[in-house]
Amino acid sequence: MKIEELGKENEKIIVMLHGANFVHSFGKQYSLADTYHIIVPHIMGYGDEAGRVFETEACINELGSYIKSLGKKVYLVGFSLGAQIGFKLISDYPELFESAILISPWLIKEEPFFTKVINMNLKQLSTFKNKFMCNLIGMMNGLPKEERKKFVNQMQNVKEETVRNAVDNKITLDSVPGFKAVSFPVIALAGVKEQADVTDSVKKMAELNPNCRYEIWDKAAHNIPPLFADRLNTLIRSAF
Repeated sequence: MKIEELGKENEKIIVMLHGANFVHSFGKQYSLADTYHIIVPHIMGYGDEAGRVFETEACINELGSYIKSLGKKVYLVGFSLGAQIGFKLISDYPELFESAILISPWLIKEEPFFTKVINMNLKQLSTFKNKFMCNLIGMMNGLPKEERKKFVNQMQNVKEETVRNAVDNKITLDSVPGFKAVSFPVIALAGVKEQADVTDSVKKMAELNPNCRYEIWDKAAHNIPPLFADRLNTLIRSAF
């Protein structure tokens, strides 16, 4: 599993689980490496791991084993797909974590929105396969030149099966009963402009577990890490 690290000299570890496609979803959180040891795993099927096909259980087991190997409890921040994976990870391996912030987790998956998301993501993948468009999207997401080159090359290797599996990952509020027993603090975030299935997911998380609180951020959509970076970074520093 490809790992990127920043601030290795710092004691507190934050594992950041990126969203689908964008390994550097948390690029504007990397400044936190002045205080924290930031670890960014490339999720199975994406980034430098795009040669593999995403499989939920294999991904969870791989991440759990890696974090256990660190020999200490860590903090977790996840966004979108990374938040869904994080939700299951902290529930399956609660002994590995101090606290977690999960941003825009989609944990209520119902039709017709479910099929719409699959189709939307497959269409997006086709766009990414066009290197010009992929580079443009990378630029729009604030990636510097060298990172854009890597991003374009990585996206050429992402498989359609990965996209389908990442959407249909079987991670829902009902499929992960262990979350109710998580005993450390969890913050669930969403933007007010996100789909109701996402905002309802974070509200329900807080209902299921008294150690979880939720926030719905005004003006935000599915874009909290890059576009609301100052506020998110402040929250991370105060929570961790």
